[in-house]
Amino acid sequence: MGAFFYPGWVLALDCPTSQFDETARVKSVHDGDTLKLTDGRKIRLIGINTPELARDGKPAQAFALEARDFLKQLIQSAKNNIQLVYGIERKDKYKRTLAHLYLPDGNNIQALLIREGLATAFTTPPNDRLSSCYRALENTAIQQKKGIWSLADYQPIATTALTRNHRGFRRITGLVVSTHKSDNSFWIKLEGSLAIRIKQHNLKYFKLEKLNELKGKTIITRGWIHPEKSGHFMNLSHPDAFSLIPPTVH
Repeated sequence: MGAFFYPGWVLALDCPTSQFDETARVKSVHDGDTLKLTDGRKIRLIGINTPELARDGKPAQAFALEARDFLKQLIQSAKNNIQLVYGIERKDKYKRTLAHLYLPDGNNIQALLIREGLATAFTTPPNDRLSSCYRALENTAIQQKKGIWSLADYQPIATTALTRNHRGFRRITGLVVSTHKSDNSFWIKLEGSLAIRIKQHNLKYFKLEKLNELKGKTIITRGWIHPEKSGHFMNLSHPDAFSLIPPTVH
């Protein structure tokens, strides 16, 4: 897969901000959603996830190189200058600084990656600023089947069709067969043995009464699934990771 070029990016002022927290210079780009500043800080781009590069003996995921090269091109076009808007949570568990990144002309770098189908929009609370904007751009990329959205692995799959080989990031559709609240989580069980867990500390982002009304309804959800003995498991941390599918009208 070759380099990715998008000559129209200079006109795409999506997901803007009214102010910046800092101006900085980039030393290097690691992958599509991670880079290093000249002062040594590692920056993880908030609100998106790009395909993984090759590591630990595993090959690069589709469009991983394009995402990295596209980010490099954006940075180089700005002569390595960027502007940062920090998240409410400033660092992740790997001690990387979390930020929305902007080019000097005001273009949102996350938005540009999403528009080209090189990143999924994914919210990790409490850093949910701009999540609605990112998801709207992603919906357009999905409709246009751009980048990763042209791949079979990124198309919705029914819970009843899941096998042991299905893992990693997936978009899943299924009928909710039960919900219940435990001491430290809320559980949503879907037809076909997919268990979705919302941890207690993330429940504040959801409306409990709406979760309790899910039984018997069909939803589409997204996240990283893990095969288990009894089926599959997924953590859900923010309500924009799932939505109801309206009943089919006959």
